Parts: sequence; structure tokens; C-alpha cells
Amino acid sequence: MDKNLVKKHEKTLLSAMASVAQCQNVLTRLDRQWTRATLTGKINCSRIAQTLIDFIITTQDNFASLQTTLLDTLVLESTQKVVLEISAVAQVAIDILKRNLFERTADVGFLATDDDLVRFLLERDDHPDAVDHIEERLREYRDKYTVYDEIIVLDDQARVRAHLDRENRILRTADPLFKETLAADSYVETYRESDLAPGRGDVLIYSQAIRHPDSGAPLGVLCLVFDFAGEMAGIFENLAQSSEDIIIMILDESGKAIATSDQSKAPAGRTYGMARSDDFHMVQIAGEPYLAKTLATNGYQGFFGLPWYGHVAKRVTTAFRNGSNGHGLDEGAIRKNAIFSGRLVQVEEASENVLSDLELVVQNGEIMAAKKSLQADLSERVEAQALPYVLNEVKKIGDQVQHVFQTSTDGLLKLVTSSRLHDVRFLAQLAIDIMDRNLYERANDCRWWALTSDFRRFLDNPILEPAERDRMREILAYINSLYTVYTNLFVYDTGGTILACSNPDENHHVGRVLDADFVSRTLRLVDSQHYCVSDFAPTDLYAQDGASRRTYIYNASITSLADPGRVLGGIGIVFDSEPQFLSMLRDCLPRDGQGDILDGSEGMFVEPGGRVIASTNPDIAPGDMVDVSQLFCQLTCGQFTSHLVAENDRLYAVGCAHSAGYREYKRDGVYANDLLSVIRVRI
Repeated sequence: MDKNLVKKHEKTLLSAMASVAQCQNVLTRLDRQWTRATLTGKINCSRIAQTLIDFIITTQDNFASLQTTLLDTLVLESTQKVVLEISAVAQVAIDILKRNLFERTADVGFLATDDDLVRFLLERDDHPDAVDHIEERLREYRDKYTVYDEIIVLDDQARVRAHLDRENRILRTADPLFKETLAADSYVETYRESDLAPGRGDVLIYSQAIRHPDSGAPLGVLCLVFDFAGEMAGIFENLAQSSEDIIIMILDESGKAIATSDQSKAPAGRTYGMARSDDFHMVQIAGEPYLAKTLATNGYQGFFGLPWYGHVAKRVTTAFRNGSNGHGLDEGAIRKNAIFSGRLVQVEEASENVLSDLELVVQNGEIMAAKKSLQADLSERVEAQALPYVLNEVKKIGDQVQHVFQTSTDGLLKLVTSSRLHDVRFLAQLAIDIMDRNLYERANDCRWWALTSDFRRFLDNPILEPAERDRMREILAYINSLYTVYTNLFVYDTGGTILACSNPDENHHVGRVLDADFVSRTLRLVDSQHYCVSDFAPTDLYAQDGASRRTYIYNASITSLADPGRVLGGIGIVFDSEPQFLSMLRDCLPRDGQGDILDGSEGMFVEPGGRVIASTNPDIAPGDMVDVSQLFCQLTCGQFTSHLVAENDRLYAVGCAHSAGYREYKRDGVYANDLLSVIRVRI
């Protein structure tokens, strides 16, 4: 934390730190009392106790220096607590969004090669039946990927050939993105006003050229209009649970807010300061000071997208309120075991040393006074009688100063600890939310790819020809090149025989008959909205160096084009669980000001029974059993909690959250999979 930056805004910060301001006021009052007591000693006892009085003055100066250190530490630690809190929210806000948008780039890349869309543009058939057919196909796609509120197919003359939003009366486009997309090698990401969505203001559109399958000549353009407002509303709702007094925004490269959690106080369209190189910065929002942090995305799978930033502002007047968040905190355990307490306790210990010296001086002074009271010199006897009063006053003031030091340290230790407990609970919620969002996409993917017309046509034939098998493999490989979170995609027939794989390294599985339970369950599915997921079990379909690993395999049935009620086989998609789950967990671990994960932090996905799905701790592997029953066995869907846990003279804040699903995923009764996320941070 930049101490100079904190000093620059100290007046504003202190005005909101009631406990620190109170500490400062009490110490100032005691310092004045100490000065008066010392002055009394100078006037009445200087002949017999000048050396003692000089030492008392020196001790007062030492205490004054320690008071400054204490106050600076209180302000710095309190500010750092808030900065860490809002930094975590800002980082997650932009990274969750970018994770979602990465999936959109794959979607448009795949759908632009959809055989039905290609044929539709090749045949240039404007007959209502042809348009209805293609719009029904687009609608079925949107029913699975519910993040789009409009899908548009344009021909090579920029005319609208098919789309979904009946309220959108557009017939053709003059938007420059059309020509830009035709000239692009892959997708184009656009965020601004567009005549493709008239009257809607800025919209986020993913577009890609639809090309001739042989020549590669452009036939038209596919546009996916992302439900940006709906997505941000969901993100803001989840993140706002971290605090009632924060405003979350997504800023563009100029600092203009393109999304905000509080339209009334911090409206979108307005420009806000970013100061990205600073630990924090102060901004004025609705006439009040806010402590703010702006962070760029860490990216996802190499995707960074448009230059947007996560920005969080916390109201200064309420940012530093004390509270234990309902936790009973043991100050003794915190003092003994917490890492962060060292900086605070060090100041307190220094004050104890000074006070110890002061007590020795007082004792010596009392002995001196007793001796001098027996002297024949009247003036020395008078001074000897006055000295104990001065010493007692100084001792009493010193004790009060020490009490203030300890009380202030206790308060900050409890504040920071309760903040850590709040943070791990929040981070655990984020981790399970990110997991649910990611696996939601996997459920969408398998269902949509099962509807690939070529797969359905090929499997409807009595015999799969070599050319058809090659085409099937080619389609799978193209999909896998776009959706890089899978190690392999494979198609199987009604006997469970694998017919084709996306990954050449997995071709040895072709011809193999699968007897896994998920295959038989998948082959019973006739509803295109349904899917089947394997248990998180070891499988040689996800092997490394010959050893089976645990993962989820998402499946959907492939049905006949002529008779959609007849199942022809299925598609299985092997989720690359180890790196993907580790990435999710690491994204949710707390970080320091340099962006490094805090030492002693670890995360875990685990089933309620204790079987581990993933862990950032290298000593805990997927499939291992851990005991979570003591702390988290009572959690149900969407619930979360946090606790302090002491282990071997180390203190940890441990947060846990139970999966709640995302959109319709794990909420519509199609699939149940109770999981917990656990975030553990040493404090």
C-alpha cells in the first residue's frame, strides 16, 4: 500500500474512521494531561528530581512518536482492508464478464459454419417456409444459449434474410461492421449503437462471415446480439452481496461507464477517473467521496476482448465501520496466530516497553521521595511530598495511554479479521458461481452440437461411409478448435460404439464400445433440451500418461431429422477439468497489491460428502476425501458461511458456498449436482 497516497487522503479517510478518530482524540487529551503533570513536576520538584522529570519528558516524546506510528498504522491497515475488498470485486466483475464473452466468440465461430445456415444462403430461398425453418433453428439455438436476445442472418448484400426479434423491423444494414466482418478472418466484436438493433442504444454484437464451404467466398454475415444488460444485471446482483455501499461499473478505455450497478448515483454514459497505476483513488459520486479501484481483466484462454475495466467505488463515510459480521472473535487467538497482527502488535509491544521503563522510573522516584522526606532541608521535604503525586499522575496517564493502544489494536484486529471472514465467504460464492456459469455452457454445447444436421443425416444411414466419418471428424475438430475447454469430443451410435473423435490423439478410442452408465442414460433422451452428465469419476477418456483422471463428460442424444423422436446415438464432450477448475479457483483467491496470490491461500471444489473435485493445494488431489462435515454440512442450495479455524498455531479464515446454479442450469430439474466451494486464507 502506497503510504504517501494514504497520507494525501488522510483527512478524508480519518473523517470516516470513527474509532481511529476517537483514538486520536483520547491520545491528544492524555498528552495534554501528561504535559500538565510534567509541568507541575518541574515547578514543584526540580531540585530533587530533575533527572527523573527529564526522563519523563523523554518518555512522553517516545509515546508521542509511537502514537503517530499507531495512528498511521490504523489508517493504513483500515484503508488496505477496504482496497483489498474492492479490488477483489473489481477484478472478478471484469473477469466473469470476459469469461462469458469468450464463449460468445466460440459460439459465433461455430454457428457461422452451421450447414443449415450455409445452405439457406447458398440457395437464396426467400420462401416463407425456408425462412421459418431457419428461424426455428436459430430459435432452438437461442433456447439453449439463453444469453442472446437477437440473432440475425444477413446475405452478401447486407439484407436481413432471417432473424428472431419480431419487434425489430430492420430489413438491411448500413453498419460498417458488415464490411468489416466480411473482410475479417474470424469474429468481430462490436459495442456501440447499430442499425441492427435500432433504438436500443449501445449493443454488444458478435459477427462472423458465413462462407461457401468449398471456395470460402463470403455468403453473408451472422450476428449474435448479446444480452449485455441482462448479463451485467446478474453479475452486479451477485457481486453487490459483498457490500451494501459499493457501486460496480464496467468502464471503457476512456473511463466511460458502459454498465453500472447504481444508475441513479453513478449513471452509465458518464466518464469516471481510473488512475489505474495507483493503489486506489478518490472520486466524487453524488456529492460524496468514494474510494475507488480500477482493474483490467486477466483474460481467459488468451481472450481479452474490448479494452474494458472493472471499476468499484465504495462510499468513504461507511467504508470503515467496525463490526464482527456476526462472528465471535477471540482476540487472543488472533494476536497469537494471525500473520497480519504482527504489524499492529509490534506497536503495542513497543509501547509496553516504554511503559515498563516509565514504571521503573516511578518506583525509583517513590524511593527517592521517601528518602528526601527525611532530609533536614525543609524545601527538599516539601518537594519530596509533592513528587509522589506527580509520579502517580504520570503513571496513571501512561496506563491510560497503554489501554488506548491495546483497545485500538484489539479493534483493528477484530475489524481486519471480520473483513477476512467476509472476504472468504464472498470469494467462495464467486468461485461456485463461476463454476456454475462455466458448466452451464457445457450443458448448452452438447445439446446444440447434437443437433448438427450432418451428424443426424449420417447416423440415419444404415452404414456410415468413410467419407461421412471423415466429415464427422472434421466437424468435431473444428468445434474443438473453437471451444478449447475440452480435451475431446466424440460421437457414438446406439450401441455405444465411438464413431469419430475431435482429438487425433484420442482416435484409438474409435470403434470402442462404451458401457458407461451415462451412455445408456443419454440414449434414452428424446427431448433436445435435455442432456446427461457423467459422475465425476476416473475415466480413460480423460487420461494422462496412461492414467485415468476424473472429469465430467457432458452428453446429448442425436436424433433423426426425419423422426426427431428416434435416437440415433449421442455426442460426448470431455471437459478438461483439471486446468479449468484450477483456473476458476485461482481467479477467486485473494491477491496482494501486486496481483500475487496471498501466501497461505487455497481453494477447493468438493462434494458435500467430502470428495474433492479440484484443489489448488498440490497435496490434495481430485478424488481425495476431506472432512467438511463439521463446518459446512448444513449448507443448502445457494447458502454460504465462513469460520475461523486454528491449525498448528496458524489461523485461517475459511469460507464455503453451496452451488445455486446459473440461469436455468441446475434450476430446472433437468440436472442436479450439489457442490461446495471452499476458500481458505491464512490470516
